Amino acid sequence: MSAVCAAGAGTAAEAVRQAAVAPARGSVLEVATLATYRRDAIEAGLGERAGYIGRPRCDVTLSQVSYATIGVRGEPATASAMLLLPGGPDCSESHGLLGWAQGTRMQRDVTQAGDLLAAGDSPLMTFYAAQGVAVVATDYLGLGRSDYPFHPYLHAESEASAIVDALRAARSVAAEAGTALSGKVLLAGYSQGGHAAMAAQRTIERDHAAEFTLAGTAPMSGPYALERTFVDGWSGTGPAGPNSLATALFAYTVVAMQRVYGNIYASPAAVFRPPFDATVEGLMPGSRDIFDLLRQGALPPGAEMARLRQDGFTRAFDDPQFPFRQALARNDLLDWTPRAPMVLCGAGRDAVVPFANAVTARRIFTARGAAVELLDMDGRIPPDLDGVSVHTSAAVYLCFGATRDRLLALAR
Repeated sequence: MSAVCAAGAGTAAEAVRQAAVAPARGSVLEVATLATYRRDAIEAGLGERAGYIGRPRCDVTLSQVSYATIGVRGEPATASAMLLLPGGPDCSESHGLLGWAQGTRMQRDVTQAGDLLAAGDSPLMTFYAAQGVAVVATDYLGLGRSDYPFHPYLHAESEASAIVDALRAARSVAAEAGTALSGKVLLAGYSQGGHAAMAAQRTIERDHAAEFTLAGTAPMSGPYALERTFVDGWSGTGPAGPNSLATALFAYTVVAMQRVYGNIYASPAAVFRPPFDATVEGLMPGSRDIFDLLRQGALPPGAEMARLRQDGFTRAFDDPQFPFRQALARNDLLDWTPRAPMVLCGAGRDAVVPFANAVTARRIFTARGAAVELLDMDGRIPPDLDGVSVHTSAAVYLCFGATRDRLLALAR
């Protein structure tokens, strides 16, 4: 025990030493302006969507920003983010700033700025930036252009610090570009991003309330009750039915928690059956997205969890003191009371992240006096759509629209 404590103390001391010589958190390390999208071109690209999204008011400049942040032990790290700055003759007012948290991504080197540049379109541009709200979207630790050696998937504190430092970097770049910001900050995200956005609100209100004027948040379809989410979906089938992504999400979470806490397994073979034990760590993250991993057989389908997971690990999860259960519980997000208005959004038939997460969060938070609204998109989704597609396609777009006007009103 003393050796373990000494090692932990040494790690902490080294993190403090590194932090003393590192750039300040949120410092801008590099900015690349990638494109400017004119309002008329954005509107032309909307087509039939214009009636739902609304006519754009602003031109939008797309940049990729690298910035200084911290790792899971407080050590210096870097991350990248997409930055969208509104501008143009009809968009000269000061702008609110949205910190966006992306959903689960398993491709190591892909960036959100690169995605938008390749597609020429993004909901963040059409729903927010073209309507006059600046957007900064972190790629998180260990993804995009980050120098961090791993992605701490669903680790609440480092999700939050990546977002907080992205907001700081965005303010600096906007000032340098001559883009006036109002000082009002919004937070939003979907899926993993819902978890991250809620974690960021908790951190800002706990640690940085004097620095950020948080006007409102929209954490959408996130696993806020993380331990309960895994308990209910441990077999690969949850309250809303089978989750074809379950094996990949389980593997990503286990590998990440091992890298963060170091006590989940002694070797991958303690968790994963052959041949997956030999390759799984290199996939989390790697060169392929979640759908390709499953389609190409790098992981078994969600319905075949028993092919992936060792029986002993499956049985051990029944114990609430099991290290993996404890790691999940440490990253639950229901132990605080939001101060800024919060809008939760999801769908009752979501088979990836059960809607019970949002229902439970609202019940707990409102009982403590918080202002929390809950939106269920089920009634607007075709009844024959499977529960995974509800999460990955239908609900995300509907929640974007349902929460956008509420957030824009709070940012005014």
